[in-house]
Amino acid sequence: MSWNNSLDRLLIPNDIIISLTEIYKYQGRQINHNKIIKKDIKVIIEQTIERDIFYFSKLLELKIPESRLRALSTKGIAPKNNSEKTILNLKDVFSNLFENYETFEFTTNEIQSIHSHIFKNIANVRFSRAEVKTKFHSQKVINKRNELDDLFIEATNSYKKNTYEKLLLSILLFVDFYNLKGFAEMNEYTSLVLIQLLLLKVGFDNFKYVSFYEYIINNFEDYRTALIAASFSYEEGLSQPLHIIRFFIKSIKETYADVEQIVKNHEFDQNLNKSYSIQNTIYKLPEVFQKDDIRRLHPYISDSTINRTLVRLREEGIIKPLGKGRSAKWIRIKIVEKFKVEEQMKLDIF
Repeated sequence: MSWNNSLDRLLIPNDIIISLTEIYKYQGRQINHNKIIKKDIKVIIEQTIERDIFYFSKLLELKIPESRLRALSTKGIAPKNNSEKTILNLKDVFSNLFENYETFEFTTNEIQSIHSHIFKNIANVRFSRAEVKTKFHSQKVINKRNELDDLFIEATNSYKKNTYEKLLLSILLFVDFYNLKGFAEMNEYTSLVLIQLLLLKVGFDNFKYVSFYEYIINNFEDYRTALIAASFSYEEGLSQPLHIIRFFIKSIKETYADVEQIVKNHEFDQNLNKSYSIQNTIYKLPEVFQKDDIRRLHPYISDSTINRTLVRLREEGIIKPLGKGRSAKWIRIKIVEKFKVEEQMKLDIF
């Protein structure tokens, strides 16, 4: 059963309709966001790609040290093994995705190209085959490519009709693709790449600013529960896609809130010493925080500036480290009154 072929029987409850209006309010502010960010959007997308690679590798459970993973995703160094080759493959795919998502076509060739490029070094990337019984054959082998072709033709027609909400169409296409299991291995991961691409394609720029896979990792239990509900009794047409629809709508709402904070920080940073702007953000973070929490809200500020700020605050006795490396945590050990904008404006600018 394909949801994209059964849209008329899907009843959308009021809470989802209300949530859709809320996220479209956020989407309406994107033009202003882009005007404010302007020249820094390329840097922000590069940071997002790096974070997408990092968290996607966590989903894959690739055994690569964090320092090595960061070097592979940013510096393009030569890979030593198949896992490291996969990181470079991810970099190729995500870079291409952000650059060309608008021209993505709903074809089996397009998605197969993505799937095979990412996983060619660590998995069987062939189409899967299914055995079914017919009246004339006790068993008949079907290549799943044909089912994928039908799925994408249905999806293309649904989008072109313009009679259904395109975000919901995208989520239901994700559900169909996941349950079709068109490839021999790694279908669940390619499903996530597909929905990330579709969210961008239907106009949600929030995942240019915030890592999609970081959100999935941080909310993995909710995601898994919703996906199970959307997959249970799928073949019989009894699955429940409303949970996964709510999950992705919630992901958009929450990450748009992060985008708005990033934009506010960007405006703030244009007029203030960047180090003190980071310090102000640290005062707003939970008592225990990570460097990644700062980088997420200041994606256009260099690592050296963030590191310099952390060292200064440590020397001033305001924070102290709770470990080493990318995942190291810091704790505030001194309560300091948050900066006021008027006071910050008096500070010397770098």
